Amino acid sequence: MTTTALVLFALYLALNVGLGLWVARRREATPRSYFLAGEGLPWYAIGGSIIAANISTEHFIGMVGIAYAVGFVVAQWEWGNVITFSALIWIFLPFYLRGGLYTMPEFLERRYNAHCRYFYAVCCLVLWIVAQLAVVLLAGAKAMRGMFDWDETATILGLAALAGSYTIYGGLRSVAWTDFLQFLVMLAGGLLVAGAGLARVGGLEALMTSAPEKFRMIYPITDPDYPWLGVWTLFLSVGIWYNCTNQFIVQRCLGARSEWDARMGVVFAGFIKILLPLLVVLPGIIAFRLYPGLADKDLAFPTLVRELLPAGLGGIIIAALASGILSHVSSVLNSSSTVFTMDLYRPLIGRDRDEAHLVAVGRWSAFAILAIATLLAWWFTRQKLGVFDVIQNVGAWVAAPVAALFLVGILWGRATAAAATFVLWFGFPFTAFVEYGLFKHVAALRSFDNWLNRTFVVWATCVIALVVVSLFTRAPDPARLAGIIWSPRMAALPEAERARYGGWRSLTLWWALFAAIVTVLYLYLLHFQFFGPGRGR
Repeated sequence: MTTTALVLFALYLALNVGLGLWVARRREATPRSYFLAGEGLPWYAIGGSIIAANISTEHFIGMVGIAYAVGFVVAQWEWGNVITFSALIWIFLPFYLRGGLYTMPEFLERRYNAHCRYFYAVCCLVLWIVAQLAVVLLAGAKAMRGMFDWDETATILGLAALAGSYTIYGGLRSVAWTDFLQFLVMLAGGLLVAGAGLARVGGLEALMTSAPEKFRMIYPITDPDYPWLGVWTLFLSVGIWYNCTNQFIVQRCLGARSEWDARMGVVFAGFIKILLPLLVVLPGIIAFRLYPGLADKDLAFPTLVRELLPAGLGGIIIAALASGILSHVSSVLNSSSTVFTMDLYRPLIGRDRDEAHLVAVGRWSAFAILAIATLLAWWFTRQKLGVFDVIQNVGAWVAAPVAALFLVGILWGRATAAAATFVLWFGFPFTAFVEYGLFKHVAALRSFDNWLNRTFVVWATCVIALVVVSLFTRAPDPARLAGIIWSPRMAALPEAERARYGGWRSLTLWWALFAAIVTVLYLYLLHFQFFGPGRGR
């Protein structure tokens, strides 16, 4: 790190915090202003914020490392979003937006009962504090130590203070607009590394022909890491849960200035998802081609930065990494305080409290949540825990039952509250049974033992259980389900917005283009695997 790079990095941090505080100035203290940005976010801020909330050191370090070891198959974690983003655009968002929701647990109460709302809210808070906030702070500290030899404890405290400064004060409005800035910086940093790497190996075509085994998209169903069944069905469980029912992804859509902006923001995020493998997958393959003997695959990205980029550009790279951490932490922190305030505090304690009080609770709860996560991250540094395995596996425990409840609940009016409650309580012990019992001790299933396959089994079982128990319990009141159960006519934009956003601004046009590009890319890589130079590998 040169002095110039450090100065540029410091200026970027000041700009980031300043932007977060500036956009929140002189705003009235109401829950919709604080938690939903006053419902004034445009489509480009929503799309950039979705990407920034999603990307962190988990991608720049962990996913690049996986691509180094395995190859391009991990790009399906990005391109596979064409299915879940489509479900969010055409199935879920119309109900979320027209229902005036603050949170995803709130939807479960409207569809099923209050018990489901509280259960999911508590699960979200535990999951976010441990596996998102604390672990991401830890991952960021490890990345900074590995690349720049910064002290882990000081880095954790610094990142927490920076993210908390504008998030706690400004709420979603500050989070969304700083996310957009961070999205631009991450994009620039990632493209810089990818471009330098591709130039060194002679271009993309040369890379593909020299290492064709790294561009396989389909692996045997018994593959220990990426079986085709688990990979291609992941969207049903983890995909639906993460993109369609996850508060810190959907919340920026709830803060949109119009339904068109919310749904077009998701389309914009989809186009960026097409590009993301260039930033977080190709660098891993490039590192494998240039430095095949790395003892630790997670060193792939730091090695590229150290070996390929001039020292003066270090400020951009460290800003990109810091952006990934700050955007993720601020997004999860804002959503955590929203869920605590609106799903637990308000209905259980503060029913009669005024709006200013709820905003104050949101701020104080965000401070407390950040403090707990920071202490956990510091404690994790003393335990020498593996970072990325924690992030990858913990979500699977929540994803399958929650995805089943949301998907079946919005598509099938016969699903009952009793069945939903049963599935929530059934899902966790059944996941443990599948993971530690079924696939370990049943001989016929041992060769399929992989978290992707296991998650699909749990999801399918939860769907079946929800249907069966619903058929044996009392059907919900049709009046209660008015405006909740999906139908094709619900997918259309409101009439006034259809008239306003036609022609080249058509939602359908841009969504179709997004889906078509992803389809073409999949077909090209499948053709390369089975008919190209790597077909025998």
